[in-house]
Amino acid sequence: MALFSSRFITLVRSFSYLLLSIMTFKNINWIAKNNSLVTFSVAMRLPQVVINDTSIIVGIFSIFLFNISILDFLILSHYSKIKEYFYKDLVFLRLSLAFFLTFFSYYNKTNIKWHNNFVFLFGFIELWFNFIIYNCLKEELNDLNIEKKRTYEDKILNEEIDEDHNK
Repeated sequence: MALFSSRFITLVRSFSYLLLSIMTFKNINWIAKNNSLVTFSVAMRLPQVVINDTSIIVGIFSIFLFNISILDFLILSHYSKIKEYFYKDLVFLRLSLAFFLTFFSYYNKTNIKWHNNFVFLFGFIELWFNFIIYNCLKEELNDLNIEKKRTYEDKILNEEIDEDHNK
């Protein structure tokens, strides 16, 4: 049994993106000039993004993060129905895309639009969350399959015992 469920981690990811969306909309410099992000950028040798508060990109970035948050909330609203498909398709796809984005943003040093701390940090956060969700879902589905197998074996065993008693 996992410490956290995949549903809980997806909820945390959704609230994190919602919080980032609100903070981006209110004051992008709080994120851009955060000491942790600056230290992270210097340690990874990534150029830092300098954004003006009145830039149009701030609104687009905020809406982008808000849409990701809404997508996660929609996934949670139908979670019991799509849990197996979520594991097989969506989480694996998002994990693969996040890995590619993170790798590409770090090693593509010729294009500053891709090689910067915001793109790398977004890819890294997405990679981290999806890796945790992927592992939690894998364990939950494995536990579910074991439980189904035990139930089936118990049913077969009880039917055999009932047949022996009826004879």
